[in-house]
Amino acid sequence: MDKLVIERSILINAPCEQVWDALTNPDKMAQWFVPNLPGAELKRDDKGKVTIHMGPMAVDFVILDMSDAPRQVTSHSLPDQSLDVTFKLVEQSGGTQVTVSVSGFESLADNTRKDRLELVGAGWDKALQNLKAFVDGAALPFPQAPVGPLFGYWREPNQKLAIERSIWIDAPRERVWRAITNPKQIQSWFSPNTVWQLSALEIGGRFFVHNAEDNGEMYVEIIDVLNPYNQLVTRTVPEPPDTVVKTKAYTLIEENQGTRLIVTLTGYEPESDDTRWNHMEQDAFGFGMMLQNTKAYIEGKELPFPMGF
Repeated sequence: MDKLVIERSILINAPCEQVWDALTNPDKMAQWFVPNLPGAELKRDDKGKVTIHMGPMAVDFVILDMSDAPRQVTSHSLPDQSLDVTFKLVEQSGGTQVTVSVSGFESLADNTRKDRLELVGAGWDKALQNLKAFVDGAALPFPQAPVGPLFGYWREPNQKLAIERSIWIDAPRERVWRAITNPKQIQSWFSPNTVWQLSALEIGGRFFVHNAEDNGEMYVEIIDVLNPYNQLVTRTVPEPPDTVVKTKAYTLIEENQGTRLIVTLTGYEPESDDTRWNHMEQDAFGFGMMLQNTKAYIEGKELPFPMGF
């Protein structure tokens, strides 16, 4: 297979060192790279790992490889590291030509690869214009530009908008399957202080939380697909006044003597433009955090987010 790469370029009227600072200084990255997360603070450790801090919560974001400063920096998305984003800086016409290349699409499943490409390209068109405006000291042209598409977290399968995250887990598929289908285990990694129940592990079965006030069910998800050790698909039951139905698919794939767990969420089309993009952004990062908890629980490690979601 030919290597698939998305590439975009922009000329910025500033010296290379200034552009480099905007690309690697966490305080400056936060202003143009994640402008739609007001109040978010980016921090980088001595190994290049950048985390997003929002109040008491810290979310792993990217690892920066800055070994070729100040000419090239590569971002590896976390926690899945599925796509790599490389910025190359070249002095040109008294300014800096910035070229961003997104690679790693070959590692994705054949049926997920194509529908990401357009979203990734369109996302970087906006992000680079935001970078240029920030360096120029101008207002961002796309202050609500989401981050999710830039790293391939968004998909458009069958002309439907979706977010998708994945993580590799050091355990066989049978073990991962139990963690996502046993309500007691779901409670352990998803909501330690909330008890989940399951009517039956079958098509039409319901995951839910008991509502003590009216003896009813809350947060109901109905099983639509049940293919043991391979795929679980559930459908939400909206709670009034919400009317949007979301479909969540867990897909388990054997990989490197372990399991890659992929979570795909669809159903955003009925939402208005005013809410859709923010919800997709929140879900893209939220599912990344959730997968970190799932991995830690299955591997017998401390949960990175012990309070759950």
